[in-house]
Amino acid sequence: MAGRASRNTGAAWQCTNEAGFILGEALVAMPVLVMLLLSLTSIFMFCMRTYFYQLADGELVQEVQGSFSLVVEDLLAGQYIEEGAGSNKGFFIVGRQNPLYGDSKPGGMKKESYWLHNMAGLVKLARGSIYAPLTGDHALAQVTVVEFSWARDEAYPDVYKLRLTGKSEMTNHEYTLRTAIYLPR
Repeated sequence: MAGRASRNTGAAWQCTNEAGFILGEALVAMPVLVMLLLSLTSIFMFCMRTYFYQLADGELVQEVQGSFSLVVEDLLAGQYIEEGAGSNKGFFIVGRQNPLYGDSKPGGMKKESYWLHNMAGLVKLARGSIYAPLTGDHALAQVTVVEFSWARDEAYPDVYKLRLTGKSEMTNHEYTLRTAIYLPR
């Protein structure tokens, strides 16, 4: 190696033709990073929206099933249904005389009323003379009653058909329950 001279300048980095390399790398990497963050954010937001929609639909089903089972329970203990009077659509369930009390019970037969009440833009199902709603309490679902009806069967006059439809104002999904109940007089 006699013909070659060793050049040791002592510099750790020697840049001759790489001026602006970091700036060019940053210009390429930043849009990729931004696109990655935007796509992760949109996936997260979609998952959160789906989660809240599932909660709202679950609350819709729970509120309609709970109130419908209470109406059916009162109907099964009742004797017949009377049409409600007034501006609110509803009905009265006239109960049977309790055999344990006989005729000595004061007040005669019990009447339970169910009717629709418009409260803050939501139509809610209410029971009795109180304004406590059976549906629409959960703020996430905002359940409103679309249909609450009963009808006597034409062929069988002691059979009552009951129908309750609720709608979630958040998801615009509807949930309907219906049944037929035989109440012999």
